[in-house]
Amino acid sequence: MQQHYFIGIPIPSTFKDTVELFKMKYQLETAYKVIPHVEDLHVTLLYLGAVSDEHLPSLKSRLAKIAVQHRAFPITVNGLSYFGAASGPRVVYLSVEQSITLSSLQHEIEHSVAQQLEKSISERFTPHITIAKKRKTTEASSIQKKKIHPIEVPVESFSLFAVHPNQSPKYEAIQTFELS
Repeated sequence: MQQHYFIGIPIPSTFKDTVELFKMKYQLETAYKVIPHVEDLHVTLLYLGAVSDEHLPSLKSRLAKIAVQHRAFPITVNGLSYFGAASGPRVVYLSVEQSITLSSLQHEIEHSVAQQLEKSISERFTPHITIAKKRKTTEASSIQKKKIHPIEVPVESFSLFAVHPNQSPKYEAIQTFELS
């Protein structure tokens, strides 16, 4: 099986308390198969899936060029939300406020990398930090979308992550790209 990758913004472990609060309040470990390790928290900019070793050098070069064209910026985490039906969300996440700067970086990465790797472009980007996914129960959920006191997170880089499904933490930053 080929190695899978994604491009993302790592989130500092200072969010551990916020994540733990929601895990306990909504008993996420009981209802979901996957609860990301605190070191795996991130905002996905682009999921790549399988990428051959021969494409990695040019991919890294392209990402480095994109990074130097963007300045560091903050993102704001401002709530709890989910994908899927309220009665049984597929994914529970911390909401990240949309911003022109974040969207611009994501758009440039997606278009540039998709062209290079001949992948399709989705044009759908909902910035978020997954805290639970893959339901393991059919019981109705009590998870409520809610706003939290906004937490600003500085974004000074993004990384190319390798996915190691049988490890914890499961995401390894194989290269980090510093913003200017």
